[in-house]
Amino acid sequence: MTTVQIAYEVPSATVVKIEAHLAETALRNINWNGAEFKIERDDFTCIPDDDSADAVSLLHEINDIIRGE
Repeated sequence: MTTVQIAYEVPSATVVKIEAHLAETALRNINWNGAEFKIERDDFTCIPDDDSADAVSLLHEINDIIRGE
């Protein structure tokens, strides 16, 4: 299970978009094939305990969603 922490100030509607993106990522991205993601609210948006290139790339995608891109 991969935990994704989302900052408290991120609106709930955006978290729903992130959840949908994570589900799509687990389904379609070969690097995350079948991954189980768990979203937790926290002070910062991050993927703790995973500093792999795949996690960094996914975090960039999540930040793009938060910024509305």
